[in-house]
Amino acid sequence: MASAVTYEMVEAVCNHLAATGQSPTYLKVHQHLGKGSTRIVSAYIRQWREAHALSQALERDPLFGEWPEALQLKARSLFDALLALSAEAANASADTQRQRFEERERELAAATQAADQRTADAHARLRSEQAETERLTAELKSLHAADQARQAMIADLIAQRAEQTARLAEAAARLDTLRAEHAAQVQQLADAAVAERQRLLDEIRLEQERAAGEREHLMRQTDQLRQDHVVVVEELKQKLVRLEGALAGQRQKNEALETRAAALASARQQLEGEMEKLTRRAAGLEEEVARQQTRQVADAAQLGSREAQLAMLAQQLGRETKRAEEAEKRLLTLLRQATSTAPPAAPAPTGPQGDGES
Repeated sequence: MASAVTYEMVEAVCNHLAATGQSPTYLKVHQHLGKGSTRIVSAYIRQWREAHALSQALERDPLFGEWPEALQLKARSLFDALLALSAEAANASADTQRQRFEERERELAAATQAADQRTADAHARLRSEQAETERLTAELKSLHAADQARQAMIADLIAQRAEQTARLAEAAARLDTLRAEHAAQVQQLADAAVAERQRLLDEIRLEQERAAGEREHLMRQTDQLRQDHVVVVEELKQKLVRLEGALAGQRQKNEALETRAAALASARQQLEGEMEKLTRRAAGLEEEVARQQTRQVADAAQLGSREAQLAMLAQQLGRETKRAEEAEKRLLTLLRQATSTAPPAAPAPTGPQGDGES
């Protein structure tokens, strides 16, 4: 600290520099001491120069050499006393400055402690919100896994129904009617999904210009899922994209929430991977259906029971869809609470923003 520098320390360095033939300057004295403010060290150097000039003038005075030795000693003693008083005055000024610095440091330490406490509180709230987000993400994954299993069962039952249709000519009319009704329901759900997707794309187009390639990928997946009767999975995916948009906006308000948005983006990528697996599985099942249509091994008496199973599965699918919507509502409520309790965010840097989400 600059306040620790005394006149005696500066005087010793100046005497050393003068003895080696160098002119004392602030940079040279500061290099030797390794500390000291410009104002204090420069004042001590000026004081040393004045004292040094007086001492040299006294030594060069021809009359001083003619004085008696006792008088010379008395004059030197008075000169040294004058220098000591000047040094004490300089040190007193330095002590006053040091006290001011210490008082300022205590104020800064108190302000820093208060800021650290506010930061710790904000981190605690963020950890709580992240834990809730992870819980909801795990619940979404569980719903997706259950829906995937149900879709596999539905695909298997459709294949069996196709085999029965080929073998039982008398049930062809009824089966065609069921297929027409099923196709109408699927088309209705697909149209509703397309309309909802288009509305969401219109709302977030300006905010997700950098994600155009990802939206095209999601649209292609939507078409594939509509052909494989996976409308519920597509709805969950669209809701997840909407949640990511909300999280991206929250991340701009608070950099700490950016971690939660990244976690949701990772969950979305995992969901997309699972959906790609489901697509490949559906393609394999379609090939299996084509092969099984030639076997005609099903029994006509099992048609009614399998249709009842289809109805039960449709009801179960509706219940699971309702559960997914309730999970989404809980997550949106959590996001609104996090937005209302989060501290004001620092200005965002002007560099690249994360993974390209706006």
